Amino acid sequence: MRYITALILFFCAMPCFAQSPQAAPYLAKVGKYNEASNFEDARYKDLDWKAFYKLDEANELVDPRNYDFDLMNAAVFFAVNKYRSFKSLPPLKFDPRLRDAAAIHSYQMVTKNFFDHMNYTDPKIQGPDTRIELCGYHGQKIAENLARTFADRGRPMTYTQLADKVVNELSRSREHNKHLIDPELEKLGCGVIFENTTTPEGIVYFRLTQDFGRDWK
Repeated sequence: MRYITALILFFCAMPCFAQSPQAAPYLAKVGKYNEASNFEDARYKDLDWKAFYKLDEANELVDPRNYDFDLMNAAVFFAVNKYRSFKSLPPLKFDPRLRDAAAIHSYQMVTKNFFDHMNYTDPKIQGPDTRIELCGYHGQKIAENLARTFADRGRPMTYTQLADKVVNELSRSREHNKHLIDPELEKLGCGVIFENTTTPEGIVYFRLTQDFGRDWK
């Protein structure tokens, strides 16, 4: 369970970052963010994409109505590194501050029913830069990808299969692919939020935000 408080630290071998107190009220509204998970943040440091794809939990079927938020985000993260490895690019590193910014934006897009990099309903989280800085990340370079795609409850996919699907779709867009394979970007955080409705055919859409960063040198 990840409790929302400015005093909690992300305990891990990677540099630890206190959760931004400015972001805490926004994250408190993201119900999936606060649920227990089979994939805690500390596990990112010990896994490359090949090891992640072999995990039992990563090969479980995704239930859009009862999915593991952190595991789904990790699956998309490692799917990006899988794609980058095929392009002979170094893997991105996980940053919880970027994940928090991504989670906030995906949640806002779903609950307020818009699909845009700009959130005009709240100036504090209006653009990618303001959201990412609100969550405590101040990088030399940032970038953001958005996606809206779906899971088919009649033809369920595993976490890795669904992640591969969305990364493949993003890679077909010139602008999105530019961020996926940018050699100057070093960090990534992903946020997947499923929408609340299911079509009669069993389709459940979700919205994904990917926030990328490069630290100041």
